[in-house]
Amino acid sequence: MFLQRYEVRIEIVNFKYLNFVYLKSIQSSAYKILIMKILLLFSISFIVSFTQVSAQLNWEKYINNPVITNGPAFYDAVAVGQPSVIMVDDTFRLYYSAVGGDMKSRIGYAWSPDGINWTKHSDMVINTGYPGEWDSEWLDTPEIVKVDSGYLCYFYGDSIGYDTLNDLNGVTHSAIGVAFSPDGINWTKSPANPIFTKGNMGEWDGTWIESPAVIRDENTGELMMWYNGVDTATWKIQIGLATSPDGINWTKYAGNPVLQHGNWGEYDDSWLGTPAVIFKNNHYEMWYSATSSNDYNIATYSFDTISICFAYSDDGIQWNKHPQNPLFNTGTAPYDSLLEHGGPWAPDVVYIPDSSTYYLWYEAAGGFLLATSDSDFVYVGDKEFNTKNPVTVFPNPASGMLNIETNEKHNNEWSFILYDLFGRVVFAKDNIANPKFSFETGWLEPGTYIICVQLLDGLTVIEKIIIR
Repeated sequence: MFLQRYEVRIEIVNFKYLNFVYLKSIQSSAYKILIMKILLLFSISFIVSFTQVSAQLNWEKYINNPVITNGPAFYDAVAVGQPSVIMVDDTFRLYYSAVGGDMKSRIGYAWSPDGINWTKHSDMVINTGYPGEWDSEWLDTPEIVKVDSGYLCYFYGDSIGYDTLNDLNGVTHSAIGVAFSPDGINWTKSPANPIFTKGNMGEWDGTWIESPAVIRDENTGELMMWYNGVDTATWKIQIGLATSPDGINWTKYAGNPVLQHGNWGEYDDSWLGTPAVIFKNNHYEMWYSATSSNDYNIATYSFDTISICFAYSDDGIQWNKHPQNPLFNTGTAPYDSLLEHGGPWAPDVVYIPDSSTYYLWYEAAGGFLLATSDSDFVYVGDKEFNTKNPVTVFPNPASGMLNIETNEKHNNEWSFILYDLFGRVVFAKDNIANPKFSFETGWLEPGTYIICVQLLDGLTVIEKIIIR
């Protein structure tokens, strides 16, 4: 949903990713000295700059943003929003909300070889419904899923539209539908639409639902959908989960919402939503937008600052917000108030394994803007190499269980040592044959630790972890 639509509602109700250090084999005494230096460095950085982001989630905004703007066609002449991007045969394919000159929003489409230079399709690809239908006025928040026979597009729809946003009854029409396409251009809406509806009045999603993020569970084959839910009392946004065996019939998770807004005064105490989810290295990664009540401007009925944040999960249900959130926000350089106002909202992320690069597009006043992040860096001496993560440690922070997993290139026997910040060995394990090792953390005192994973090919991975 375009951010401005939420901000109207507020008026109505008054109101450095964790460091990896990779080392080749070192002499024993030098190794011990280096460990002590790293412990000192990590302990200082933990105290002084805990809120700074580094490594794979150190995002860099594209210097020549925006990469897409509204117009010149009639169907998106007024605004563009809610980007959804997938990679198909070395081509980025973008689907988005397109507000036309008639103040209706439809689904537009564009493609790009590099994620920067885009070519728009000649017309919208999914139109609003006929008069009287559930989606006759507004389509929004598209989510594209590649399936064997083509593509699915999940989208928000309502029959109220932009002109009556000040009518609180309008939110009762919000729902999610789905369409199918064999080629990503010619779409047919499901006759079962809407296939997903809001909760009952008084529930956490009893007023408004939208912004689906859908992926297939590789183990069960089910589709998993994370989505925005809004309640009536506070108009705060949170993220819930639903699952489906067929993409049509959905069951909401009984413990929703799975990702909740923060406590009063925190960076995400007001809105936490518009999720983008990928599955990588046997865990789920989520990026989302967040706002704080401290940043709400009553003069403009909008938020002066919006943040992009990160969470991760083993199962898609129990999520850990990254302790160094937010990753970046409206004012992160390079900053242009005309472009960045109203963003970064509604991120969507594509990870390219060949280059170990994350691409993140988001909505702002100037159109669609791009940020990128390089991941999986290996440091050997003073040289830097881009490669796959040899080791994944998750969740981080850990509460109850910590998992250490080596990738397919480093699945021989390995060992690790867990140090406290005084350099004392807290726990060690040798000759691990399986690529994944898990151990209970309940006996450890809460705090910051350093884990050193030693692989038989001479590579050592050192990471800071937090135990809760």
